[in-house]
Amino acid sequence: MISRGSLKVKVGIYAAFITILALITGAAVVIPVVRYHQIRQLDEVLENDARELVRDLQNFRGAPIDPRRPLGAKFIPLSLRGRYLIVEGPEAQILYQSPNLRGKTITDEIEGAETQKLFDRNCRIVTVREGPYLIRIGTRLGAIERFQKDLLLGFTISVPFVAVVVFLGGLWLGRRAVAPVAAITAAAENISAHHPSERLPIPMAKDEISRLTQVLNHTFDRLQVSYQTATRFSADASHQLKTPITILRNGLDTLAASPGLDPEQLQAIQGLRQQTRRLTALIEDLLLLAQADAGRLQLEEETIDLNPLIGGARDDLEVLLTDRPISLETSIDPTIPARADPRRIRLILQNLVENAAKYTPDPGLIRLMGSSDGRTSTLTVANSGPLIPLEDRETIFERFRRGKSVGENIRGHGLGLNIARELARAHGGDISYHPTDDGLNAFKLTLPSA
Repeated sequence: MISRGSLKVKVGIYAAFITILALITGAAVVIPVVRYHQIRQLDEVLENDARELVRDLQNFRGAPIDPRRPLGAKFIPLSLRGRYLIVEGPEAQILYQSPNLRGKTITDEIEGAETQKLFDRNCRIVTVREGPYLIRIGTRLGAIERFQKDLLLGFTISVPFVAVVVFLGGLWLGRRAVAPVAAITAAAENISAHHPSERLPIPMAKDEISRLTQVLNHTFDRLQVSYQTATRFSADASHQLKTPITILRNGLDTLAASPGLDPEQLQAIQGLRQQTRRLTALIEDLLLLAQADAGRLQLEEETIDLNPLIGGARDDLEVLLTDRPISLETSIDPTIPARADPRRIRLILQNLVENAAKYTPDPGLIRLMGSSDGRTSTLTVANSGPLIPLEDRETIFERFRRGKSVGENIRGHGLGLNIARELARAHGGDISYHPTDDGLNAFKLTLPSA
């Protein structure tokens, strides 16, 4: 889900996620460290209390001189009476045991500090040997444990609030960071074959995005020069070829009308005339595509009814299907309004019906369908035969590309569908391939309705 979101949302989410991870990591480090230092502090306090008690016993007037004699409560400072306390003599005899132990002894064979369970509570016990006395002194860890719980609770409560703040901050930073990219994207959408001179706006900040924009603009400059050179060459070459081809056709027409030609010579001339007609059609197609590429394709749009144009295409199709066992079906609305250039639409229909006649095997079926829904006018030319493979259904609209299933005996240059689509898109429409439910190859022309 995150991979489909906008960049600024991703920045906010990632920032919040990293912050939560940092908080969890910080809590995992800080809480044990704080506990360790609190325990160390408590150990120092208990050890100082134990040594202070021994000094009091040694310096207190009236205190027993013999370290083996039991101690009364009056020798214990008031500050230590809340502690767990055991005082042992030189022979490990208990000289004093605090009442709060309730007769329970503290067992610890080593000097130092450790945590023990007393009365189902965690207690810290420090054992200190000072002079003839062994002091065992301890206290509950309740205050430290409560502080630890409060600290953990504080971290836990702060996580969602910090995450929200960081997410909003990341969103704001992401929006600021993406703003130049959004402007570049909007400008890039305007760069096309019809507006090749458009360029990307260079951000004021001299950063990586500014550098990338400059590199892209230089690239567009080079592409524009190459594109204009190729387009100009294609247009000039097509235009320059028209004159010699026309002269050649006229010469062949004159030669074919000459008297005294034997049948073989006349047949050879007819073959040359047919080839010059094909060459003329190819040159006209190339010139039309060059005009479309250069954005100089002129459309004389008007509000028309497609029915007469479809009728003319149907008549041409009937001529092409003469003496062939191919059925022709039509399903056309009485009126199909469109805003279009009749001359260009006639060329589109001519390419579609010629393709249908060319690629429909005998016996076969061709179907013409036309309709309008008030916003879009649609004409579909469908024909029987093997369906176009999936991998060819888009490439057949490319220039000089023909489907893999096309036989070598079917002539063509692979320009008809490309020209038809270019003209349709120049009208604001399109041509697409969609097989029909009953298994026919179908090319659908869509145009804006009038």
